[in-house]
Amino acid sequence: MGSPWVDGDFTYDLSDNLIFRKDEQNYIDALGIQQLNTIGNIYFLDIFLSQDNYVDLHYHSNASELTYCISGMVEISFINPTPNEWQQFVLRPGDAVSIPQGFWHCAKALEDDTHLLATHDTNNLQTIFGSDLLRITPKDVMANIYCLDEMELENVLKPIGETIVIGPPISCEQQTEAVEGTAEEEKHLPRFPNGGGSEPSPEVAREKQQPHEQVKLENIAPNFMKEQRVVEGEVQPPHYNQSVYTCPVCNEKQYRTK
Repeated sequence: MGSPWVDGDFTYDLSDNLIFRKDEQNYIDALGIQQLNTIGNIYFLDIFLSQDNYVDLHYHSNASELTYCISGMVEISFINPTPNEWQQFVLRPGDAVSIPQGFWHCAKALEDDTHLLATHDTNNLQTIFGSDLLRITPKDVMANIYCLDEMELENVLKPIGETIVIGPPISCEQQTEAVEGTAEEEKHLPRFPNGGGSEPSPEVAREKQQPHEQVKLENIAPNFMKEQRVVEGEVQPPHYNQSVYTCPVCNEKQYRTK
C-alpha cells in the first residue's frame, strides 16, 4: 500500500519562472503546480514595479486573489459590482487587499521599488487582460455596440499590438511628450517680478538683454493695457504691467497674460 502523503519537490526559486519583463525594475515571477508539484491549491505572482507603472486591468475567471505589499506603495483598484463603483485602496508594507474572483482590477505603483505578492486560490491561474480585450475584439463589434466611429476606434487602439501585462509600454510616446512638455514649461518660467523664480543679477540681466531692444512700459494703466503695441515688427499681446521679460535660458522675450 502506497503512502498517503504527497511526495515530490518542496522548494522552488520564483526567479526561475519569469512570466513577464518590461525592464529591470518592472517584471513578474510566478509559481504554480507546474513549477512545484506539491503546492496544493495556490498560485503566487511575485510582482516588482517602479513608480507610475501599472499591472494591466484584468480579471481571474477561476480564482480569488489576496495581494500583499512587501515594500514600496501601491494603489489597488477594482470595480465592485455590488454598489457598481470603482474603488481604490492604497497599500503600504504589511497591508493586504482581498480581490474576489472575477473582479476587474489593476495595480499602480506609487513609489519605486514596489514589491507585491499576489496569492490566488488555484494552482493553475487563468487571467484575461484588458489589452487583449481591446486588441482582439473586432472593432466593428465594439463600434456597433457602443455607437462609435469604427475608423477612429481602429486608429486609437492600433498601438495595442500585444498583451500589456505591465504598462505603459516602453515605446509609449505620451510619456515622452509629457516629460518634454514639462521641461519646456520649466524652461520659460519667469525669473523676476510677477514670476516664481528669483531675479537674475544685474550683470546677467544686461548680458541677456543686449541683443534685444528694451521695451519701455510708459504711461501704462496700473491694471490692463488694452491696446496692442508693436516692437521691431512684432505684435505684443495685451499684458499686465511688469509682465514683459527676457528669459535668461532661451534669451527670448516672454509675455505674461492673465
